[in-house]
Amino acid sequence: MRRCCAKRMVISCLAAVTLLALCVGSMAAAPAKVKLTYWHFLGGQMGKRHDSLIAEFNKANPDIQVEPLYSGSAWTMRDKLLAAVAGKQPPDVSMIDQFWAAQLASTGAIVKMQTLIDGADGIDKADVNKTAWMTATVDGESWTMPYAMSNIVLYYNKDMFKAAGLDPEKPPTTWGELVDYAKKLTRDVNGDGKTDEWGLSFPITANTGTVYYYITFLWQAGGELYNADYTKAAFNSPAGVEALQFWTDLVHKHSVVPLAPPAEGFAVGRIAMELASSSTLETRQGKCKFPLGVAHIPAGKHKVTGVGGNNLAIFKNTPAKEAAAWKFVKWMTSPEMNLKWSTMTGYTPLRTSVVNSQTYKDYLAANPEVATMAGQMAFARPRPNNETYPEVSRILGLAVEKALFSKADPKQLLNEAAAEADEYIKSTLGK
Repeated sequence: MRRCCAKRMVISCLAAVTLLALCVGSMAAAPAKVKLTYWHFLGGQMGKRHDSLIAEFNKANPDIQVEPLYSGSAWTMRDKLLAAVAGKQPPDVSMIDQFWAAQLASTGAIVKMQTLIDGADGIDKADVNKTAWMTATVDGESWTMPYAMSNIVLYYNKDMFKAAGLDPEKPPTTWGELVDYAKKLTRDVNGDGKTDEWGLSFPITANTGTVYYYITFLWQAGGELYNADYTKAAFNSPAGVEALQFWTDLVHKHSVVPLAPPAEGFAVGRIAMELASSSTLETRQGKCKFPLGVAHIPAGKHKVTGVGGNNLAIFKNTPAKEAAAWKFVKWMTSPEMNLKWSTMTGYTPLRTSVVNSQTYKDYLAANPEVATMAGQMAFARPRPNNETYPEVSRILGLAVEKALFSKADPKQLLNEAAAEADEYIKSTLGK
């Protein structure tokens, strides 16, 4: 009897051990969830909406967990990202400003997106706007994936137009009209000899944002930032001088642009017109308590607006993480998500299928301001995407700022900046 009980106990133990082994084996065989760190620079309401899409991705893909991290503004995140690359601790995926692609590619830290786009699990490249691809292309190959596109537009206060005797439905369309309108809109309201309301505002301090606006005027004047093979600066051409002289005249000759703009000047009705990114539309609609006008950027000799926005980059990693990162990037830029992102933010779609969809057409019909912005993509131009642009932009930005604040000769300043830029380009490229 005891032998029988002992035998049963042994069998029970063996069965339990076998069952435990099967469970452990099953657990070991289950694929581990791939965790991805993702940096971006979208704050406020835009950031919340962006994070909501990421939460949607995580829910639809239980084998991947994307952890979004707001990593500062676009002005500060590039240095943080380059420091992380130097320290060999970059994120798995990152949002980047469009012109960072070449600099990141030169570090060898990011995956060439072209190999993923053209791979077996790639995408229909023909469905992505050609201008969008230009923002991601370095030396003929795509290193990042376009995500959101914006452009420079003219915002204006319709009430201030009326008060100045201007038709609020007829905004300025040329440089000459921009000056005429700005003069009429610049006023000393209380008669104390000081300007209370300014006609126009745009970025004037030495940063890449200011240069983004300046080179748009450079292009409008018929100039170029570089020569044809990007080995020399070309912004000190007659067209470059004309564009910078136009800017300095707006400040000093016509006195319609403030060097020290009042806080929230446009929103509180102290600045009548402002050149700014189309991506700021929703923020302005929330702050402005007056009828807001949105118009195409006034044209010079040529009608051009600058393209802004952001792209996505994947950093080199394990095969599993790179595969998960590509799945995330594909999902975020898919036609379905591109439509959702565009209609919740006002960013211009990068997908042709989205632009042509009835849903998006209905959205534009209900939001004419966004339709105005989207219409500018027909003559929009992205910034150069090469390794030297960030530093050349810094050099040029300092010259532009000095011209505006010191009344120094634009031609001399641009010549000096071009010489400095040429030295930098030569030392960087070895040409």
